[in-house]
Amino acid sequence: MKTTKRFLALALAVMTMLSLTVPVSAAVWKQDNTGWWYQEDNGSYPANTWKWIDGNNDGVAECYYFDGNGYMLSNTTTPDGYQVNATGAWVVNGVVQTQATGSAGNATHSGNYDPAHPLAGKIDEWDLRLPKNYIGYAVIVNDNVQALLTGQMDQYYIPPVGYSTNPTTGTQMYVSQEDYDANVRNTQALYSWFCNWLNGMNFETMTEMEKAKEIQKVLAQGINQTGMGESVRFRNGIYAVLIDKKGVCAEYAMTARTLAKALGLKSAVYGTGDHAVYYIQVDGIGYFGQNNMLNLDSPTPDPVYFD
Repeated sequence: MKTTKRFLALALAVMTMLSLTVPVSAAVWKQDNTGWWYQEDNGSYPANTWKWIDGNNDGVAECYYFDGNGYMLSNTTTPDGYQVNATGAWVVNGVVQTQATGSAGNATHSGNYDPAHPLAGKIDEWDLRLPKNYIGYAVIVNDNVQALLTGQMDQYYIPPVGYSTNPTTGTQMYVSQEDYDANVRNTQALYSWFCNWLNGMNFETMTEMEKAKEIQKVLAQGINQTGMGESVRFRNGIYAVLIDKKGVCAEYAMTARTLAKALGLKSAVYGTGDHAVYYIQVDGIGYFGQNNMLNLDSPTPDPVYFD
């Protein structure tokens, strides 16, 4: 009996020692005399790449760039032309760019995926190359937002305050300070929205129906409005739907079209002076939508031309 007790005590002691000596791995920031780096759970570290990191576990991740030796860059311009602040976080016009870790945490992208230009690898496959010189071309919000999302920075141009000439089109224009500020603000807000949306899902490997359901979820978050008063007529309709979560039928239709373009799906918009509707093609089949409701339960019988 004593022998048995001694054996059990010894076994318990050994198990306790083993439990204390087994390391518990966790991703963590580390620092030495050279700078900061980020060690992954498996002991590796990112290098020559961007990485979204929620360092304080508040559910919001910031994006950091790590050089060839794995050290975080700070208060500088990254090799691909983006600004990072003193803490290393990616900023646009001084504003830290963030994304919710709840949606992005399970997203897996290809090895050369760039979260600052999430659609850079889809330019030719999804017909995103700029410029497009014909009327009716489906674009992701506008040329500037599409240029940012795809990394075609030679096509990015916001006219400065005063008189100027567009270097691409040769068009002369005058821009007030108020209009310039609104243009920059809207462009950056929509660019950030699309970065967060695209970085937070595995759109590269999703089926077309899975993509359509993501669009359906976005549209369903908005509130339907009616009428075309002054406040509606002069606002950015896509901004209204995606940022302000409200819109009239035409704004929902154009937003659905731009979301489809961002996920490589074909779409169409039809309408009269009173109402606009939209269609999204999934695996060669058209589905009907209006306002904030995209019906993916049954195909549309309507004859539709998609592009």
